[in-house]
Amino acid sequence: MEARVTSQSQSFRLVERMEEAKIFHGQEIRADLLNVRVLAFAGGGEGQALFCNIGPIRVREILNRGDGRPVPTSVTLEGLQVPTSGTYDILNALVCSNGDLRLVVDATTRVVPVVGEVEAPLVRRHPFRTLADAAW
Repeated sequence: MEARVTSQSQSFRLVERMEEAKIFHGQEIRADLLNVRVLAFAGGGEGQALFCNIGPIRVREILNRGDGRPVPTSVTLEGLQVPTSGTYDILNALVCSNGDLRLVVDATTRVVPVVGEVEAPLVRRHPFRTLADAAW
């Protein structure tokens, strides 16, 4: 399925992480984006990228220095294809911050499922309500 940015993607979280990594307007970089969640739409052909739990951005390479102005707040995503809903690390993505903050998954990018993603455990109740109920 192909993932895209929607109004529920919480793009502001991605922008915050870019600012923390000292990425500016006009920059073009290669970076690792960790913990990007993809949720399938009904029908399964498309999904939405969710940035609510995105980890710190790891800059691999600066391709263009930029102009030092703030990073754009509008986000686009190109080329992110995943087999199912889940959380993924996007390694060596091309990030362009001119006009829009553009994330591009290309031939040199690796998309890796996050290992160890676990559902919240069920709360298990003890069969006895009180200590008196537990008496033999």
